[in-house]
Amino acid sequence: MFQWTEKFQAHQDWITLSIILIFMLCVYLYKRNTNQFKLLLYFWNSKNYFNIYDKEKFTNPSNLFNLILILITLITFSILGYFFYEKILMSLLGEISFLNFFIFISAVVVARYEILKLICQLSDQLELFQQIVFRSISFYAMISLYALFLFSIYHYRFFTNSTLFFLISIMVICAVYLSHLTIYLRIIRITPFNIVYLILYLCAFKIAPWLWLYKSIY
Repeated sequence: MFQWTEKFQAHQDWITLSIILIFMLCVYLYKRNTNQFKLLLYFWNSKNYFNIYDKEKFTNPSNLFNLILILITLITFSILGYFFYEKILMSLLGEISFLNFFIFISAVVVARYEILKLICQLSDQLELFQQIVFRSISFYAMISLYALFLFSIYHYRFFTNSTLFFLISIMVICAVYLSHLTIYLRIIRITPFNIVYLILYLCAFKIAPWLWLYKSIY
């Protein structure tokens, strides 16, 4: 009368492995920088986090703590992007692997970083560059950790509920938007003369890629 049903497909084992990898990286960060990692999770108290760690020795993207946060963010957003595509866009464009999502997102991040760094060096705005990069890494890491937690609940408990995943995606998009708004408003408030560079940055690196992606799909 009762039969066991297979909930997960074999080709999706990489999801569990990715989540385990992120968990291991979080444990490593917690043991290596306990106070910093704990404070990073308190997004409602992010002001204290930046007051303490917005220093030159912590803000360098090549800092091991920041590099691991970047890796966590890339994996998490690749998972979310893959599932969003699989549930909404696959019927239009065909199948795309998770690895392709990871490579594409990583390439965009690296290219954006290098181009922005070059522009800021030429315009003598390295301080602005450092503020944007460090705060972006931190906010994206906060969002990624909470997004992965919600995604894990969805994937292992409500896998067939597409509406729940859509709500999670909307929450992540809103969180990213608000975090960037916080960064840009702070820059404008502290250094209003940088508003021209900020507008150019937004147009070239934040808006244009999404317009290009929209045009390539539709």
